[in-house]
Amino acid sequence: MQSEPHHKANGTSAKETLGVLSSVLLPTVARGAIVRRPVGEALATATGSDRRIVSTLRALRERHGDDPLPLRYTGRRIALVLAAEDVRVLLRDTPEPFSPAGAEKYGALSHFEPHGSLISAQDVRPHRREANEHALALGRPIHPEARTIAAHADEEGRALVAALRGAGSRGGVLDWARFSETFDALARRVVFGSFAARDRRTTDLLRRLRARANWSYLAPVDRSIRSAFLERVRENIDRAEPGALAAGLGRPGSEERPEDQVAHWLFAFDAAAIATYRALALLTSPGAAAESARAEGLTEDGVDLPLLRATLRESVRLWPTTLVVIRESLRETTWRERTIEPGTAFLVMSSYFHRDSSRLSYADAFEPTIWTDGRAEHEPGILPFSHGPAGCPGRDLVPLTVSLFLRALLRGGPLHRVDEGPPLRPYELPASLDHFDLRFSYAGTARGGGEV
Repeated sequence: MQSEPHHKANGTSAKETLGVLSSVLLPTVARGAIVRRPVGEALATATGSDRRIVSTLRALRERHGDDPLPLRYTGRRIALVLAAEDVRVLLRDTPEPFSPAGAEKYGALSHFEPHGSLISAQDVRPHRREANEHALALGRPIHPEARTIAAHADEEGRALVAALRGAGSRGGVLDWARFSETFDALARRVVFGSFAARDRRTTDLLRRLRARANWSYLAPVDRSIRSAFLERVRENIDRAEPGALAAGLGRPGSEERPEDQVAHWLFAFDAAAIATYRALALLTSPGAAAESARAEGLTEDGVDLPLLRATLRESVRLWPTTLVVIRESLRETTWRERTIEPGTAFLVMSSYFHRDSSRLSYADAFEPTIWTDGRAEHEPGILPFSHGPAGCPGRDLVPLTVSLFLRALLRGGPLHRVDEGPPLRPYELPASLDHFDLRFSYAGTARGGGEV
């Protein structure tokens, strides 16, 4: 932001606003911000909405310039972020003057974590944030409990492989339902310990709450289900085994409100499951990048798997699991040529920045080395796990956990994509990839994709 002369924001015309609502915002809402809707994902893929978001916002930037662009319509004040440099400003200057706890986010997350760090009041938020960072070991690519996590990943991975291979002469098909059930069990083990692998009830309660959270403040909180869910989380925290993430938090009843922080971890692990499943599609694609990542999984026995961690990050860059990042201004903000009023929700559409071919030579390519050679870190618009003071505190833990699980699946034998989708071309990847439609098998002939 600059302190030079400026003018009040002009915003979009009525026609432009209608275009943004129909081609950018409505498809995003239809997919589900908190839990994905299969119909919404299918429509996004069929209609090319992710590609259209990129073209729509690029055209707006060409007409209106780099400043965040207010939308003209009654009700909520919204501004679209159009320049990557402004993403840096928004995330760096959080929580003042850009709060991560805007109306939409508070309305959504309060359905299942009313005292979560992201939506906590300023007087308690830093303490809760610090507790998250400590337990998740933010800033450490290899978590102190990496070997415990690896043991969980290996056990769940081997069990899944055995079940698929034992499902008849041609082997079972790995679909999203089967994969997500295994990944949910892995998440509960990592968070609480081995005893939680069978605790499907906790995950089911959370999923019911998240379905309501898709409507944010438009849906009333189901306090009965929320109470039952948080009580189960408290009980599991009390039973947390040594080496489990929850063992590194305070006890239920403390100021950290650990049950709410853990609720967010379980919620975030669902997005990790989607990204991991899509990463399997990348690993079955042709090309040197996929081959190198597969080779790492097959040959490296330690817990440090940088290419597989990068594969997970590429999955999230190519097909973001956080569709939009929101920051709400607490005061009037001045940009290059505009002043934007307080109470404005600034929207960062992830796919627009992640797939900006005018800025990124690798926009539509599977290029995991951008995460190992520093290129991704120097691009402020690339934010698979966000960054800044409110960035995801699990941005090191999740790639580690996923890399260890992917290794277990790779070691199960040759894996094929067997769905009807077109093969992934490593330098011309589609803007959307519906994870509900992906299918894999350790037996049979590949149809839609390649082979590990």
